[in-house]
Amino acid sequence: MQIESKKYFNGPHLKRDIVHYRHYQNNIINSCKNKNSLVVLPTGLGKTIIGILLIAYSLKKYPRAKLIILAPTRPLVSQHKASCEKFLNISSEEIISFTGKIPPDKRILLFEKAKIIISTPQVINNDLIRGRYDLRHVSLIIFDEAHKTKGNYSYNLISKEYINTCNDPLILGLTASPGKDYERIQLICDNLHIENIVFRNYEDEDVKDYIYDIDTYINLVTLPTRMLELSQVWQNLFSKFLRFFIDRKLINPYKKYYSKLDFLRITHDLTLSFRYEKDYISEEEYLDYLFYHDPKIIDIIKENDIDVNAVYSYCSSCISLLHAKDLIETQNISLFISFLERIKYRAEQGILSAKRIVNSKHFKFVNSAIEEEDLSNLTHPKINKIISIIREEIEEFNNKKIIIFTQFREMAEFLKNKLKYEFQNQLKIEKFIGQSSKIDDIGFSQKVQSEILQKFREDKINVLIATSVAEEGLDIPNVDAILFYEPVPSEIRLIQRRGRTGRYAPGRCYILVTEDTVDIPFYIVARRKEGSMKSVLRDYEQIQLSENLERKSIIFSKQDINKCSDLELIQNFKERREREKEILANRSIEDILNQLDEFCNSKDYEKLKECGVTFYSDLIKMELPAMKNKILKLKGKKNPNQSKRKVYLNKNVKSLINMVKTYGENCKIDFKELLELAKEEEIVDRKFYIHFNQACFRGYLRKQENYVHFVMDYD
Repeated sequence: MQIESKKYFNGPHLKRDIVHYRHYQNNIINSCKNKNSLVVLPTGLGKTIIGILLIAYSLKKYPRAKLIILAPTRPLVSQHKASCEKFLNISSEEIISFTGKIPPDKRILLFEKAKIIISTPQVINNDLIRGRYDLRHVSLIIFDEAHKTKGNYSYNLISKEYINTCNDPLILGLTASPGKDYERIQLICDNLHIENIVFRNYEDEDVKDYIYDIDTYINLVTLPTRMLELSQVWQNLFSKFLRFFIDRKLINPYKKYYSKLDFLRITHDLTLSFRYEKDYISEEEYLDYLFYHDPKIIDIIKENDIDVNAVYSYCSSCISLLHAKDLIETQNISLFISFLERIKYRAEQGILSAKRIVNSKHFKFVNSAIEEEDLSNLTHPKINKIISIIREEIEEFNNKKIIIFTQFREMAEFLKNKLKYEFQNQLKIEKFIGQSSKIDDIGFSQKVQSEILQKFREDKINVLIATSVAEEGLDIPNVDAILFYEPVPSEIRLIQRRGRTGRYAPGRCYILVTEDTVDIPFYIVARRKEGSMKSVLRDYEQIQLSENLERKSIIFSKQDINKCSDLELIQNFKERREREKEILANRSIEDILNQLDEFCNSKDYEKLKECGVTFYSDLIKMELPAMKNKILKLKGKKNPNQSKRKVYLNKNVKSLINMVKTYGENCKIDFKELLELAKEEEIVDRKFYIHFNQACFRGYLRKQENYVHFVMDYD
């Protein structure tokens, strides 16, 4: 690698001599200026800087426009805000971050005043569908961690709304790993309306001068004999339960390896089959949902009159057995023992899938072996291997900043205590876990997470033992060594974890693999998926990109620029809420009508008509307004276009309105004078204020300082 260039990116809206120039980043920006782009960069190659440079370009192109950065977590939102304040020559008051804790009315005002809005997608999504603001004057939206753009995730609605609203939309999707295959990458491109894909790898010519090598070491370990024996007993019990599925032809009997996913798929297929059994759905669409296409699980069960509850129960038993087997083979016997205790508890609660395991002779044998031999002191060989690797890092590389990734919180706690004991005078060790909590497992709040990361940056913590929460989205400083306690069967997680090292110096990645266990296929699968992903991205001609997006200049009128917000809408809470409900109802109606239109133009509709099915709409021609009224009625909403019911006012309210209108000068009267006039009509004390407030609430009168104004007459 060459020495970091002393050149900088300088220009409008960038702070001078602060963003280091990298040739590949300049190439990427030039290709993203006028097209919706998906940028795929390995962790450590500066995706954030790509976003900053494109923001600067967009601000130059449309100085009066707004920009939005979307990130899936609040910590990421905070990091993007800090990056914008660090690199961009923009007032910090114009860089705003949104969270759900900020009241909606305040978000409306902040959106109008801000130049750059950084938010989680759910907040922007909720505001858009309620009409609190729109995206007409947004010149760029950055979708960070763009691989999350699937299903019903908020990124999808926001991108669709943006394309339909803005005259000159520009989208930037950022990710280190978009997916393992063509289908997943195509889905992201479709949802974000991508016109251009940019992929860089460590081996690319314009990249390799800016990165350091990451050496990957596969460390094989062998289970001790006693663990192998217990694992084999457990495997025999699983084989016994597996016969239930093989005998009933519910699973392929010739597979060499069965995973938890096999049984999760069976329950998934059954659940979907029952869900759609009574509702109409096309055969083609239904088969797309199923994992087992031919024959379908539900057909086998019906044909052979198999007890469905037994299938679900045996699936649960097999999943528990495979999970326990993975714990003893790839984690540690302490986790295995803890899981056995949970199985016992579930059996005591009368859960059949657990009772089936506990009542077996295999379980009784394993349980007695644990109690009689005190196997809790038996440790997995990975533990000693980790201790050995850390000693090597300290002694040979003088490295005291390491991250250990593990799948389970309980394992993180075990490793923390074990390593603290081994390195009590040399290293400071802490675990790093997510926020969710259970009864016996308290998570780390965002504040605690931030404190731990800050200590790690300041070298007050040397070794961080982290679960998946540290894989993406958090500003974790570069480390010289990464340890995988177990392989992960995901190319995304593999890339994210490995990318935590090798940023500012050569890095090392150690992956611990137990021979003849699930570790082996997991590692192979992750590498194969990563290779497949790179293959698709290098030759992405097969991916269909968006074409011919119509673009015009974003127009800014004086009314739009000077308008802080619809102030009356903000001030009148009830009116704003009613308007939001109306917008939501209209959106729902539009979705329903669109689905009806799509169905009427579909092949399924034609097939059903050919079969002699008669539709109500064929008999009675229903126009769009009539259809809308029908749907509103079904939804329990009133048609906003219908005439409002006449409001009947109390005679005292009418009297007060008439007094102001008659005796007021230019429809304006002193409040004390109105009090005196009201006394003559015996509208005094509490009676006066009740009816006066009603007149003001309904908009007939308005009190301002010491005067009362006549606003409008009653019908």
